[in-house]
Amino acid sequence: MFRTRIFKQMADGGQQMAPPARGKSLPSAIRHPPSAIRHPPSAIRHLPSNQEGFTLAALLVILTIIALVIAYTVPDQWSLVMGRERDRQTIFLMKQFARAIEAWGKKNGGTPTSLDQILEARRPRFIRGIDKPVCPITGKQDDWILVPPSAVQGGGANVPPNIANYANTGASTATPGPRKLVKEASPRDYVGPFIGVRPAAEGKSYIEFNGASDYSEWVYTVMDLDMEIQARVAAASAK
Repeated sequence: MFRTRIFKQMADGGQQMAPPARGKSLPSAIRHPPSAIRHPPSAIRHLPSNQEGFTLAALLVILTIIALVIAYTVPDQWSLVMGRERDRQTIFLMKQFARAIEAWGKKNGGTPTSLDQILEARRPRFIRGIDKPVCPITGKQDDWILVPPSAVQGGGANVPPNIANYANTGASTATPGPRKLVKEASPRDYVGPFIGVRPAAEGKSYIEFNGASDYSEWVYTVMDLDMEIQARVAAASAK
């Protein structure tokens, strides 16, 4: 039955093939079809082994070039990004110190003479945290230099020794302008009344701060703080 049904479905030249006589075996071409029929060619042709090796070698060369480009460019760019971020953190801390100095002077009626006076204050707390802030540029706590009133020149009226008095008089009479640090008047071992702090670092900075592009020339005092506040108030009033 199965053989008869197969032969009925096969045609040769448009005519049905007659089933073989009983007892005769199937033709050899039917019993053993060609290998091309049993194993049709794949739709995807495989490359010869020598071409596959060439493709792999080219891929390795391209990956090596990309790795070399990354090795020579990414570290420099990453160093630049981290350097700028350290500069921003240092500027932020310098401004926080200026705020704390002014707040301490208003509360105590004078000018602080050491950072411990500000750091040890508790009611209110002028600097957040328990320990002395670390200088982001050097990574050390003690790398902050006190800036006395005589170490700042330019930018309007000079700050008097008493910050409390300056808050009532000097801020209103000072005029905006560039301020220059007199480094000789602000040595690393200075102890006495101070109106700001600066990092104990030297070298070209990643960010220019108040017109200074060297760490040794950076300065930010209560005068700069008051000027910045006045500028913000004036900008808000003009809107």
